[in-house]
Amino acid sequence: MPLDDSARQELAAALTRLERGRGVIVRLADLLGGAVNMAGRFGLRRFGVDRSVQAKFSGVAQAALARAYDVAILGLDARRTADPDARAVLTRAAVIASGAASGFTGLAGFLPDATFTTLSIMREIARIAASEGEDLSSEEARRACLEVFAFRSVADADESELGYFSARLIFQGRPFTLLISEVAARYGIVLGEKFSLQAVPIAGAIAGMSLNAAFLDHYRNLARAHFTIRRLERRHGRDVVRAASSPLTNPALDMPFSAA
Repeated sequence: MPLDDSARQELAAALTRLERGRGVIVRLADLLGGAVNMAGRFGLRRFGVDRSVQAKFSGVAQAALARAYDVAILGLDARRTADPDARAVLTRAAVIASGAASGFTGLAGFLPDATFTTLSIMREIARIAASEGEDLSSEEARRACLEVFAFRSVADADESELGYFSARLIFQGRPFTLLISEVAARYGIVLGEKFSLQAVPIAGAIAGMSLNAAFLDHYRNLARAHFTIRRLERRHGRDVVRAASSPLTNPALDMPFSAA
């Protein structure tokens, strides 16, 4: 069925969330500002993660993501997720505390922090999914929640990553193990950048706190947009929603996305 005015407004708001999505590193720059921001940028270059270490971060990401959904949905149902934003406050406080501890303790604290933060983000994604009518017991909902970690919001105009709709088309029909591997490879890059920023002297704890807060906000925004669009697709049809999205945004909607 065609989109009515209310559905068009919801679609426009979701597309705006995607188009204006700020990467976590960019958000950190805003949060920390000035001298710490410059130190962070210097740190990214000075303490950059080499390929062998990056592969380990991808492994950490894959292990965390493989378990996160089953743990995250425990106790969740549509009645308790009617207002996921209300529960996000406690989650935000928890991941901020975890980031601070990670920043103080270095690599020893980073691995538990990455696992805890990933699980917390997945639970928030699942809450949003349920509030938008997804059946969390279905394999489709599991895949849709996982995909949020792979969607990329604009960070660098030179990037050539797939846009939102193209990425969804590519992920469709992929075996779950392959999907996990692909998402983990992208998410692992983000974890590597997070570790690099937390390695900046003195600012590590501040960076850990701010990054975790930005991580949570970033992926919640992507999830809200993603599951709003999926709800509209269930009601109106995927082709109708995809066609309606074109005049609501510029041709760059199917644009480079970046989680970093």
